[in-house]
Amino acid sequence: MKIKFEGCEHLDFLPNYGNCKRQEIAGGGLFWMRDVDPSMPSMVQFCKKRGRLNFPEACLKKGECSDYKKIEHCVDVGLDELEK
Repeated sequence: MKIKFEGCEHLDFLPNYGNCKRQEIAGGGLFWMRDVDPSMPSMVQFCKKRGRLNFPEACLKKGECSDYKKIEHCVDVGLDELEK
């Protein structure tokens, strides 16, 4: 399933994080659900410049980051990844 949304060009949605699944955000966008120790953040974003961002809406809209550059993402996500 292809999901289109706007966000920073530096967000990384390639499926190369072994303990994570991409999840859809209501209203548009994706975040990563991590299967980690409960004391660690589980809903995160990954940035190509800054690494893990510890909240799911990070960089989907312009915020505090000086490197934010808005683009349209079109990510193909397997139905097995999306929570029902």
